[in-house]
Amino acid sequence: MKDALAPDTEYKLIRSETPVDVYGFKLGEPTGEIEWEECGRSHLNIDEIPHTEDCPQRWACTDYWRERFLSK
Repeated sequence: MKDALAPDTEYKLIRSETPVDVYGFKLGEPTGEIEWEECGRSHLNIDEIPHTEDCPQRWACTDYWRERFLSK
């Protein structure tokens, strides 16, 4: 499994494209959503992104996720 926060993973933070009165975020402010560059999928939680089946980073996850869900 790859580390979701490793330097070779490719993702970006989604920034607001609307004024603050639309969704509550200022124009250009990070929304908290993360998008993977490889497959274009996004989510608020980096470990819960629904990657496409052919995404090479599909199994990338954080150490926190591994420790919490794989060690049980």
